[in-house]
Amino acid sequence: MKRILLIIMLWLTSTFVYSAPELKGSPQDLRGFLHPAEKIVTIVGQAEERAYSDKAIVSLVISTENKRLSQAISDNSLLRDKITKSLVTTGIQKDAIKSSKFSSSPQYGWFGSKPSSYKIANRMAITISQEKQLKEIALIADNYNEVELSNAEFKHTYSDEYNDKVKIKALEKVMKQKKYYEQTLGLKLTPIGIRDSNILQQATRGAMILDEYVVSDANREKSGFSSSIKYKGQANGSSFDEVKYEANLSVDFKVEQSSQDDPQ
Repeated sequence: MKRILLIIMLWLTSTFVYSAPELKGSPQDLRGFLHPAEKIVTIVGQAEERAYSDKAIVSLVISTENKRLSQAISDNSLLRDKITKSLVTTGIQKDAIKSSKFSSSPQYGWFGSKPSSYKIANRMAITISQEKQLKEIALIADNYNEVELSNAEFKHTYSDEYNDKVKIKALEKVMKQKKYYEQTLGLKLTPIGIRDSNILQQATRGAMILDEYVVSDANREKSGFSSSIKYKGQANGSSFDEVKYEANLSVDFKVEQSSQDDPQ
């Protein structure tokens, strides 16, 4: 009798062992089988804000030439001092006018290795906040053959505030979509991650054109073309054009069953 019971127990044990499922695959596959991956959805929110530039850095290039290097340097320094004093009288702060280090450029004649003259070039950067100041700078470029208005860079001083503003707007759009999906589909979405995939600050097309527009008009004036320098602000109220801020946020949510649908 005992022998029969022992045989039956061994048979049952072997049947259980051989009937158990065999797990195969990589460690990642086994983890997925034992711990199923959570359901994740990503909601994207985009936002845009526009503001007007309130500061510009205008660059003048001052070039003087003379047969003597010392005289070319002296002429350049005297002209820069004269320009600085003229700009200060228009209301531009002296500390807003910066000059770069000078550079000499020997001018060689047709014959011989000795330079026929020396040319000194210096860049002066002036920070301004009003259109009338831009006009005064342009007039200086018109009145001196040695001065050229090279470029104008427009900036917005409240960039940090506007970057935060567009991120908040983008996040509000994400949360609005989240609420909609929860109410419509009866789900609960729990945020588990956020990515700032695209935070941009850039000049609008009009602002980029304005730089070239003012500079090219000033150069044409000096060359005898066109009539007078035109300013965008004469038609639109400001020569400082728009800056565009953009935000693109992606938020990952874990999908869970709504508590309202949980079985009692």
